[in-house]
Amino acid sequence: MPITHLIFDLSEVLIRGLVGIDDKLGELLGIKSDNLLIKFGGENLRALCKNEITENDYLRNIITTEKWNCSLKELKQIIRNNFHHVIGEMDELISELSKRYSLILLSDHAKEWINYIEGYHDFINHFSNKIYSFGTGHLKYEVHNFKILLNDLNIPSDSCLFIDDRKENIETAQHCGITGIVFKDQEQLIKELDRYGVFL
Repeated sequence: MPITHLIFDLSEVLIRGLVGIDDKLGELLGIKSDNLLIKFGGENLRALCKNEITENDYLRNIITTEKWNCSLKELKQIIRNNFHHVIGEMDELISELSKRYSLILLSDHAKEWINYIEGYHDFINHFSNKIYSFGTGHLKYEVHNFKILLNDLNIPSDSCLFIDDRKENIETAQHCGITGIVFKDQEQLIKELDRYGVFL
């Protein structure tokens, strides 16, 4: 069956997520940026993306635990500024692909962050369907969101191609019969899309 639906991850595929905030945060705090990013991961990030805690609670917890000399507002601004950065020219690629294919956004993300991102990046409007972890309460390493996608949209798994920067998410999709591409950069992706018969 030909590919008719392209499923994209958001962070580190289309735009920056948290990766890249460390340098600006290091400047703000007056400390080395090494190992700063790791402070934002773990169970609290998972809880944030499943809408179990708010962004304010998530960030306050980090600031308090690490004893950082910065305000909640300053930390929020660094994160939001990072979301402005498009990976390569992926916004233009999405625009071109939307002319031939049905595009679906599947992302582990915080509700507050998505509200900001959707207001900032117009190219997100090219996605006919958006499935976010904060809405489903499940993350991509679980099969739940892929099953929702296939069942709710009533599409066969072999008509889909999933693009994500994490191999474990690709493997989860494969358990649901969805073929995937591990994203490295835009040039590599275009070559991989061509191999699967997806043309611009």
